[in-house]
Amino acid sequence: MVLTTRRPTGRPSWPILLLAGREGAGKTFAALSASASPLVGRTLYIGIGEDDPDEYSLIPGVEFDIVVNDGTYPGILAAIKAAVEEPAVGDLQTLIVVDSMSRLWTLIQDNVQAIANKRAKGRRNPNGDFTISMDLWNLAADQWNDVMNTLRLHQGPVVLTARLDPVAVMENGQPTGAKDWKVQAHKSLVFDAAGVVELRERGQFLITKLKSIRVMLEGPRQYPGFTVEKLWADLGIGSGAGERTHATTVADRAGNEVSRETAADKVAAAVAAIAKAPDASELDKIDAHAKGLRIDGVKAYADAMAARRAELGGPDPDAWAPAEPVASGEPVADWPTAEVPA
Repeated sequence: MVLTTRRPTGRPSWPILLLAGREGAGKTFAALSASASPLVGRTLYIGIGEDDPDEYSLIPGVEFDIVVNDGTYPGILAAIKAAVEEPAVGDLQTLIVVDSMSRLWTLIQDNVQAIANKRAKGRRNPNGDFTISMDLWNLAADQWNDVMNTLRLHQGPVVLTARLDPVAVMENGQPTGAKDWKVQAHKSLVFDAAGVVELRERGQFLITKLKSIRVMLEGPRQYPGFTVEKLWADLGIGSGAGERTHATTVADRAGNEVSRETAADKVAAAVAAIAKAPDASELDKIDAHAKGLRIDGVKAYADAMAARRAELGGPDPDAWAPAEPVASGEPVADWPTAEVPA
């Protein structure tokens, strides 16, 4: 592998912001109000399980298009992909608003629950549904990640909404009477967002997370007079945004299994190769490869090598050395070895 590097630009990239709040706290209003910012061009609103906000177009300066979808997971993902692929308006990036991520996660869970019920295996829960197996939870997580990875490809601003509910704090499996606030969505949403603003009450904005060196948070901070545009300015977006880059992981969709060959397996393979070696030169190759695998000092290997050299009439193994150096990585015929992923 050739080492590839780049120098950091020092410029902020457009963030993925999460507005999490109680019902009626003003999440959608705050998200769509950002469309009036001179920093963005077109605004695309993608509704998931929410009433279309047609009336919000009456807000002075607000202008947006509603992306129509059929409400299915494939339809929603296709709508998000299409929005991400929309070209920028001149030098102004498109703002994408997804409302709401809570509804999306509920939809994904309902879909895998339907699969579990169709399989009709395991135990039923109090609702009469069958238990969702681990493979289905993994499927749900993959579908969620497909949405988030698509949004990461967008080079403009993204604003997501989610429901925020008070929940009881548990201790030793029992409620303590204390309350905490929890975002109702997949557990990775708060981690994946660059900034999280909580609206626990209408008109109150609490920043609980922000990835920025321009606005350093030592803890949750109230933000009087909050607007998405004002936060963008605080983050330094107004002076120009850099490209959003992400160290994406790439799953092996072909299902290839990683070899789990142990040291004992390597010794056994080496001993088998020694037994088949027709002459001393082949033993030399095997021994060089064994040194590369660091198994040449294993007793079973050393005994087999010494015995085979004696059978072939080779020199005393203590005095033996290859006439020419052999590369440790040189393959040995009929000796299967595991390929190590790059």
